[in-house]
Amino acid sequence: MKGKNKGTSEVLIPKGYEIDEILDMDEVDFGDEQPILTEEVKISFE
Repeated sequence: MKGKNKGTSEVLIPKGYEIDEILDMDEVDFGDEQPILTEEVKISFE
C-alpha cells in the first residue's frame, strides 16, 4: 500500500558542514543511467 505524499522533504545541513560534504553529488559513478525518481527537497542550514 502506498502512503500519501507528506509534502516536500527536507535535508538539514549541520553547522560547520558544506552541502557537498553531506550529499554525494558525484555523478561520474552513474554513467548513462537515469534516476528512477526525482523530487524537490528543501535544504536548510543550521
